[in-house]
Amino acid sequence: MSTLVVDIGNARIKWARADGPRIAAPGNLPHAGRAEAAIEAAVAAFPGDTDRMVVSNVAGEDTAAALAALAAARFGLRPELVRPAAEGFGVRCGYREPARLGADRWVSVVAAHRAAAAEDRRARAACVINAGTALTLDAVDAGGRHVGGLIMPGPRIVAAALERNTRRIGATSAPAAVPSGLGLFGTSTDEAVGHAALLGPAAAFDRAIALFARETGEQPIVFLAGGDAEILKPWLETEVRLRADFVLEGLAMIADRTTSARP
Repeated sequence: MSTLVVDIGNARIKWARADGPRIAAPGNLPHAGRAEAAIEAAVAAFPGDTDRMVVSNVAGEDTAAALAALAAARFGLRPELVRPAAEGFGVRCGYREPARLGADRWVSVVAAHRAAAAEDRRARAACVINAGTALTLDAVDAGGRHVGGLIMPGPRIVAAALERNTRRIGATSAPAAVPSGLGLFGTSTDEAVGHAALLGPAAAFDRAIALFARETGEQPIVFLAGGDAEILKPWLETEVRLRADFVLEGLAMIADRTTSARP
């Protein structure tokens, strides 16, 4: 059986082959603003021997329906959409309404819990930061209890909001590098906005992870994922494991522990 895992985020579609709990041959396409065309292009790029598809989708029901129609036409299969649950794969969801947790976050929490245990060969607390259009942080203790998370706008959203809602700020470019010392304080509006857009979430995540460690009594392993992971990483003081395709890794872990749901 050739299993494909697919992560449909707010801006990109990512996919990879699942080789047991691991991934291979990843690919991706942007889809923001043209979801149907991007789904069609992605399905055309999927390996032709795909006979199972496990999917995380946060781009809406229309996008899921488009993928389902194209997958049925090309491969004769029904994509298996991963949905958050109150409990599953060793994790207990911290949301009062699990269905309100994004599928990508649920998959990331599962991946973080299992990857942390595999790395240390014992149950470990873990946190996962997803740096995409939005920035999220989720924490899970060593016993698999997801304590909840944080969501904040990504730096591009922050800069765009300032451009749209203020005068004379204009478009802002991302900083080319992390400033040192007093260079943190921008000497132009572009620098002032760009530095703050990354310093704000990085400082918030550092503080939240420190609080989680203090409350649980264990320093968590922290995974950093998402398309903007490499941009955010140098702004964090917390030690992190960079895993850009962590949602795909989590989907592969889930696929490895479940059976195919054939049409």
